[in-house]
Amino acid sequence: MMHPVLSQLFGALDDERVVYCVLRDADRIEQVTGGEVDLLIAPDQWNRLSAVLAQVGFAPLASRGYAPHRFFVAYDAGTDAWLKIDAVDRLVYGRPIKTLATGLAPDVLARRRRCGPVWAPAPEHELITLLLHVTLDKGRVEPARAERLQRLAADLGDGAAIVSLLAAYWASGASWDVVQRQIAAGEWGALLAQAPAVAARLRERDPLGTRVRGASNRLLRSFERAWGLVRPTVPSVAELGPDGAGKSTVADGIHHASMFPVRRVYMGLYQKKRERAAGGLPGLGFIRLLLTQWRRYLTARYHQGAGRLVIFDRYAYDALLPSPRPLNLPRRIRRWLLARTCPPPDLVVLLDAPAETLYARKGEHGVEALEQQRRSYLALQQRFPQMVVVDATEGIDATRRCVSSLIWQMYLRRSRGQHA
Repeated sequence: MMHPVLSQLFGALDDERVVYCVLRDADRIEQVTGGEVDLLIAPDQWNRLSAVLAQVGFAPLASRGYAPHRFFVAYDAGTDAWLKIDAVDRLVYGRPIKTLATGLAPDVLARRRRCGPVWAPAPEHELITLLLHVTLDKGRVEPARAERLQRLAADLGDGAAIVSLLAAYWASGASWDVVQRQIAAGEWGALLAQAPAVAARLRERDPLGTRVRGASNRLLRSFERAWGLVRPTVPSVAELGPDGAGKSTVADGIHHASMFPVRRVYMGLYQKKRERAAGGLPGLGFIRLLLTQWRRYLTARYHQGAGRLVIFDRYAYDALLPSPRPLNLPRRIRRWLLARTCPPPDLVVLLDAPAETLYARKGEHGVEALEQQRRSYLALQQRFPQMVVVDATEGIDATRRCVSSLIWQMYLRRSRGQHA
């Protein structure tokens, strides 16, 4: 059965009479359990599409500089699935910037066909758009794409429709007999070698438009990065917890599963090698540590500006934990400054588990010391309202799902605030 979020989405699109088709993989839409779905819509359908996507739980992703693409993302906690909708109203190709325009979109929508629960391109349109996609966008033919191309080529036979499309949008002089034979034989290198000729042909049809699209998208991407530094849309998350809570493993899981690109930034404070390297000069090690923390924070901010989810491994808040030995006034001041040296993250997640569980996982520090660590971390809740305690006793997968849901809810709040 189709993923419940996608089932709800496509049902709502039909109810609202949105003119669309699933550009790729419509034949396998019921097997999609997560990942990206590519839609082509009519230019006058954006408002309807956006309303339907919001209704079923999608939120927009930053997409300035990626025209004609607009991106929407959702996380379904029940199935632990990230879903992304990549919607366009024109078919424009090229990498890394989409500049090579075609006039295919109106015909693709006009001749769309029903494919189970969704609308899909006619076979000849699916084949030509898939050929353009793998050659001009990707520069490679992945196994699933190869299989689909071979199936379409076999089904089309010597149909006149694909002949006219190749004559209009493929390399000059190419015949369907040759292209069909190359697809059937899996001669992908020969097809990919046509990319420069295909690109040149599309560029020659609209040289000014090609240049304008390239320049405007580059400019808008630069603006989006700069604006993201001021008001990032994707949140930053600090993971805290005693040794054995699973911070690194949870972060790894989010990195592999999330629809957001992820960057991990280590923000631990106490690194003895660095302090010893200071040469014993009073205050020099402390200054170097402050500069190191700011360098890390600014690196994280850069990644947020580029639309990446930043996961801080530990944070400066570790300076607020009780010291195992009495501290004199200078050291207390040092810790106070360290704890406040960088702006707070958007979300603080404390992974919590009983000391016995923590000790069983890593076998370090002893149960009593781990219990003291745990209580010290829990006491930080009173200082930081953005801290959420997550039960880490149900296993790493359950913990990761819980943290993913918290990240998604934070993103939704920020996205709705910025698009209000």
